[in-house]
Amino acid sequence: HRIWRSWAPGKCRFFMWLVAHDRCWTADWLARRGLPPYCDQAEESINHLLLFCVFARDFWFSLLQSVGLQILAPQIGEEFFDDWWEKVILAVGGQLQKGLNSLVIIGVWTIWNHRGFDVVPACLTRALLLASEELQLWGLARAKGILYLFTQSSL
Repeated sequence: HRIWRSWAPGKCRFFMWLVAHDRCWTADWLARRGLPPYCDQAEESINHLLLFCVFARDFWFSLLQSVGLQILAPQIGEEFFDDWWEKVILAVGGQLQKGLNSLVIIGVWTIWNHRGFDVVPACLTRALLLASEELQLWGLARAKGILYLFTQSSL
């Protein structure tokens, strides 16, 4: 429901479906193809890349802080991305919930693209800039809740 009813491009919704079904190319998939893993900090999984990795934790805190919701950033002890995502969405309501859902989808898309396809080392500032630009574009396209998310954060 969070994926298919979201205000997100089809490519992002499809990718979120891959994440939810653990079908993303992580270390085991990449090793079979002779490619290096995205993160060399620990045994790599989609949960690690999107939730546990130091880069991901910093990214989520900073992105959520930009809308005044840093309290919802992933905490130590959270095991699965999908469980964290559900908890975050249930923590708010109404239009804020729709905006936050879009923010999480943009965040995941940004982390994956930034960590997986950039040839330069991961840069938190650059990733946050990319996510911010994407949020602005979705807001201009009248993405439900994104404009509300930013107007509420400025209060």
